[in-house]
Amino acid sequence: MRRLALAFLLASAAPLAAQETSLTIYGDGWVTVRRTANQPVPRGVSTVAVDPGTLQFDPATIVLAGDDAELRGARLVQAAGAEAALRRALGRDIDFWVQLRDTAYFVRGRVLSLQPPAVRVDGRVLFTIPGQPAFPESLVQFAPRLELSVNADRALQVLRYAYVTTGLQWRASYAVIVPRIGGGPATVTGTATIENAGLTARNAEVQLAAGTINRASPRPMMRARAGGIAAPAPMVAMEQADVTTQESVGETRVYALPGRVDLEPGVVTTAALFTPASAEVAREFLFDPVRNPVEQWVDWADSARHPEVSYRLTRTAGAPFGEVPLPAGILRVMAPDAEGRLQVLGEANIAATPRGRDVIVSTGTAFDVTADRAQTTFERRGERDVTVGYRMTIRNGKDESVTAVVREEFPGRWEVLNSTVAAERTTSSGVRFAVPVPARTDVVLEYRVRVRW
Repeated sequence: MRRLALAFLLASAAPLAAQETSLTIYGDGWVTVRRTANQPVPRGVSTVAVDPGTLQFDPATIVLAGDDAELRGARLVQAAGAEAALRRALGRDIDFWVQLRDTAYFVRGRVLSLQPPAVRVDGRVLFTIPGQPAFPESLVQFAPRLELSVNADRALQVLRYAYVTTGLQWRASYAVIVPRIGGGPATVTGTATIENAGLTARNAEVQLAAGTINRASPRPMMRARAGGIAAPAPMVAMEQADVTTQESVGETRVYALPGRVDLEPGVVTTAALFTPASAEVAREFLFDPVRNPVEQWVDWADSARHPEVSYRLTRTAGAPFGEVPLPAGILRVMAPDAEGRLQVLGEANIAATPRGRDVIVSTGTAFDVTADRAQTTFERRGERDVTVGYRMTIRNGKDESVTAVVREEFPGRWEVLNSTVAAERTTSSGVRFAVPVPARTDVVLEYRVRVRW
């Protein structure tokens, strides 16, 4: 008797029609979900029960795909346990499993009320629940159900619908492995990481949307019951037979992951954005001595200044890496040490980068390259006419040669009168000097500039 009662209690409700899911994930946590219910829809007005996949969405965003049917209304039925099943049983006769010492049996009664609890058994009313309710399958629900009122112009074999929800977000990250010493090509990989805070999707097609996409003011969302979000799970790498494809949709770039994906709350999923690529990398050591033009006229010395290190990744149009539009994300530069262990040199955020555009990332400051700077000349020719001169001693303590770039800013009209290294005008107020510095060597840069304003 006990086994029979337990089997009856654990029986699940009749499953909803099988569905296919396709969804687009945005970086800000919003998700567009498209689902296809594989069940026939008769011509005219009918109610179709489908699996929404989540309780955390705005019902006002539900739309039907195609012109063959219109949505008349929607009703979201949340998944719940015994209490919700009892509410559905109001006014109906159900069985109650009673355990008395070593004897177990069923008592049949009609549920009259839940507050206060009242059950009619054999013509008498009990203000208590006589035993464990044993529900028929028609009253049991373990998954949320979305009931759509549909008016179809013709009979349909499937019903396609979509809505906007939250619970997933994604971010891009890149790794650049540069040679330990000297120049040469670097290996570049890109990864999309999907974080799941509360959405379940099985065998789903997944697209990732990149770009700036406006949102209206926040809308109230249907929330899942407490305890519905799983604890964080270890990262799961997605197996891929092919590479991610991408296309432009409006002003948004959409990346479609290959194959189909299972998404579970608390599970972090990763996927490659492109196959590992090779790119030429140029390293630059930048000295930016004076960021405030007012300080140009101060006669002071600056010693042991460390340059900012940046890497430029060449992305030539037509080359495999150059043809990939890169979504905004974190780019991490790494290099092997003498034992072949990868060490992180630095990382920074990069903006969305169209195809054919180089990527420049700053990784920090150089440890073994320094410079001492002093003003050597200050000549005033008039109220708004001065000549200034500087000497920079650049010290390279590395076992390889470097190129140190000195950048200056001058107001008004200016000209470089002389310099030990050729000057390159970069903007109306900017000039740069690219100074080659051999390994374990000091090099002196001197320059004089006339400024009128």
